[in-house]
Amino acid sequence: MNPTPYPTPTPDAAAPGPAPAGQQLVEFVRTQRQTAAYVFLGLSVVFLAATIMLAVRSVKTTKPAADTPAATNPLDPDAPPDAPKPEVADPKKYDYTVGWIGALIGFLVAAGVGGYLMVGLPNPSVDRQRTEARVVLLTAGGLIGFALIVFGGWYFYRWSDSLTKWLDKGEKKEMVWVVAPLLMVVGGAGLVFAAVQPARAEERNNLSIRRLVYGSNFGLTVLLLLVVLVVANVAIAMKVPNKLDTTETGFYTLSEGTKNFLGKLTEPVTLYVIMPDTGDRLTNDIRQFAYSTQEAGGGRVTAKFVSPVSGKGELQRLQDKYPRIGRDDEGVLITAGEDEKRNAFVPLADLFEMDQQRGRRPKAFVGESRVMRELRFLAENEQKPAIYFTQGNGELSISGDRTVATAVGGSATQLKAFLEKSYLDVRPLTFPLQNPVVPDDATVVIVAEPQTPLAPAAAAAIQKYMAEPRKSGGKGKLIVAAGAAAGPDGRGVVKTGLEGVLSGFGVRLGDKFVYSVPTERSPEYQTLAMFSRASVQNPITQALAPQVQAIGFLYPREVEVSKDNPQAQFQATSLLISQPGRPTWLEDDRITDIELVFRDLVQNPTARERKKLTDDARPLAAVVSESGGPHGGPAGTGRLLVLGNAFIFSDKFAERVRGGGAPATFDLMAVGIDWLRDRPPLTTGETKTYVTYNFPEPATIDTTRLLYLPLGLGLLTVAGLGIGVWVIRRK
Repeated sequence: MNPTPYPTPTPDAAAPGPAPAGQQLVEFVRTQRQTAAYVFLGLSVVFLAATIMLAVRSVKTTKPAADTPAATNPLDPDAPPDAPKPEVADPKKYDYTVGWIGALIGFLVAAGVGGYLMVGLPNPSVDRQRTEARVVLLTAGGLIGFALIVFGGWYFYRWSDSLTKWLDKGEKKEMVWVVAPLLMVVGGAGLVFAAVQPARAEERNNLSIRRLVYGSNFGLTVLLLLVVLVVANVAIAMKVPNKLDTTETGFYTLSEGTKNFLGKLTEPVTLYVIMPDTGDRLTNDIRQFAYSTQEAGGGRVTAKFVSPVSGKGELQRLQDKYPRIGRDDEGVLITAGEDEKRNAFVPLADLFEMDQQRGRRPKAFVGESRVMRELRFLAENEQKPAIYFTQGNGELSISGDRTVATAVGGSATQLKAFLEKSYLDVRPLTFPLQNPVVPDDATVVIVAEPQTPLAPAAAAAIQKYMAEPRKSGGKGKLIVAAGAAAGPDGRGVVKTGLEGVLSGFGVRLGDKFVYSVPTERSPEYQTLAMFSRASVQNPITQALAPQVQAIGFLYPREVEVSKDNPQAQFQATSLLISQPGRPTWLEDDRITDIELVFRDLVQNPTARERKKLTDDARPLAAVVSESGGPHGGPAGTGRLLVLGNAFIFSDKFAERVRGGGAPATFDLMAVGIDWLRDRPPLTTGETKTYVTYNFPEPATIDTTRLLYLPLGLGLLTVAGLGIGVWVIRRK
């Protein structure tokens, strides 16, 4: 007998497949219609409450300027209280307005869906009920999700300044105003995506649902792409400037000092650019500079272009009003004030540095520093601040008398002329033996390389100048530049007599010679000084660090910042330090035999310890600010600049500059004076050099890479795309 055959198994096609995504939620809406209606109506109540609350706040367009009540005079209780502070406009009004509009949209959607489920009759067909539930979920989730994405993106743009405060300034409390809009966008995208999933079960069978699904996917993709682009642009804009100067010399970019100066102008300024519109490079460069200045001025600078050919009427008016222009002169006329009475004129030739060896052809554009120098003089009501250089103790001489300069520490007449071009009134200050005082009009006092200590009475006069307010406002400002001046026969280091004054500001001027291990380009008595990381917020560093990598200090001395500052209101910070990694050591006297010293340092550990041989950086300059400015930054008032070298300001140092011109160290002195005067530092040594690009000779061009490599890459790309399309079509 044949065995009983086993039953035939059910085909796989007949087996039930997995439930579509969101099926349980669909079944809940289908079977618990009233409960689902109550859920949506409850959500609408929440949206309505938010709408009312935000609408009420948006109506309150003003708020008190201060939360404190009106105060009475404690010396006269019967006197009437002070008038209440005036109300000011609430800057959050627009945020509240957009918020209640968004909440109202949520209320209308939730109330509409809830009312439909509550009032509408269910379809007798189970399949139709499921379709209806999917449409309801897609409609409610899609509309509310899209609203969250749109309003979240708007708030992210609206509160983008919080992103700046969070990322750039480290204010963590601002993070919530960045994260909240992003969470709205992410939550809205997730809600749309979740609402689409249940409806995908019928996209092949129902044309209406298919359109809704595809439309939702398309809208979600577009909105997310838009939000990503906006977020990326806003985030990157916080770290990357919106304009990139791709020229090698940064030709079309104003310096940071110029931008800061223009941004702080308090009265209108007009630049009349008088030149023919020839369209050549020099004309275009001047025009671009004028436009950049106008943009950086923030609405206070206006650039006007006057052509001698097409603007003869306007040119005649300017020539009659400002005789300094002349009848045939071209250049930039600068006027300040509403009445434009204060004015200066920069001839066209002064905007360029000429190449004497190539027929006086322009080789660099120096118009930025030239125009800004004139503009600052006008902005200060054409007043020259008095800068005093002490004389009489062998300091750098500014008199121009070579006999005196030779007998003492040298001359600084070129530095004097450099500062006078920046409209500073440079004067000598010689203290009498009896009752020495600093003049009342002194803006800054400079002590540069005294060969003998200042008398105690003179030091006391400077200390009094630094401590007491001046008639012109504020307290005294001091610059001390003193290298390691040797005593008789090269023995010992001469004191300045100001050690006590400096210690009161938390600065100690060293009393030893600083020597460095020599290199091929730098002898042992020269130490390379670099800007320290501790001074990155100081305006001096910000103005000069992009231009000056290192300064050679000859026979410098240390300028240390005291750890225990005797006066808490002063903030002392290292400005310049020796080159890290290049060993330095200290000597009591000038070295006469460097090989003998090296042998002693190599063989004698005690000598290395006694002379403090180290690879670490040594402090060579310091700044001191008052009133809590971090690291001598903009928030603090500059009071003191101490440099462990003064030779860098002498005429002998200036003679070493190739091609003439002023050395970068003169800018260090000028910028230091600007910082002490609470003015945005302006560098005058920065130039925009013209660079000519010459095409290579044809014989030197690699035609294989120029022709065949791009052709091969193009063919490979086309072949790859064709193969990809063929594979997809085959599938």
